[in-house]
Amino acid sequence: MSGHVNIVDDDDRFRDSLCALIESVGLHVEGWSDPDSFLKTASLDRPGCVVLDYRLPTLSGLEVLRLLRQKSSVPVILISAYADVQTTVAAMEMGAATVFEKPLDDNSFLNRLERYCFEDHQWVSKRRSCEAIQKTIARLTETERAVLDQLRLGLSNKAIARNLLKSVKAIERQRQNIVHKLDCNSVMEVLHKVQSCPMQTAMPLACTHGNCSASIG
Repeated sequence: MSGHVNIVDDDDRFRDSLCALIESVGLHVEGWSDPDSFLKTASLDRPGCVVLDYRLPTLSGLEVLRLLRQKSSVPVILISAYADVQTTVAAMEMGAATVFEKPLDDNSFLNRLERYCFEDHQWVSKRRSCEAIQKTIARLTETERAVLDQLRLGLSNKAIARNLLKSVKAIERQRQNIVHKLDCNSVMEVLHKVQSCPMQTAMPLACTHGNCSASIG
């Protein structure tokens, strides 16, 4: 199983023990004692999970979670020796995947961790696929986008030419350009690509950095 786990905990003995436990199931793991260094240095653009202690130096676990959520949607497991209902509710509202109380139940913890890593791997794969579609769509000129919009309506070259005040031959050239730029072999393949966004039900043509979930880091 693939996945990268970041552990943020200032208790060296506990952190090292948890790293060994996580490595035993084949996951890559990196330990951090300082939350500031973690937030500034850790790479969060790969599938995985963050295991975050509630009590940390300089910043609390909830503060780290709040700052982390500003730049990443990576799953976060909050752990605490003093977990109570109020802490759990606050953590979940701020975007934690779950809360575990120390000492950990190893089997339960690993099962949940592996699930989150798998789900994040699926999400990252979809996000990267969506980003790739967006990059290909961005190659189109304004005219080609207009032709593509007409093609999505099932219109013929003649009808598109009439609607866009172009010649039929010009529309044929635009169709060829669209197929080439979107790395497809036919217009049908183009239409399938632009009408099935892997991230959401909207079409990739409707995605923008403001409304598409692929824009979340």
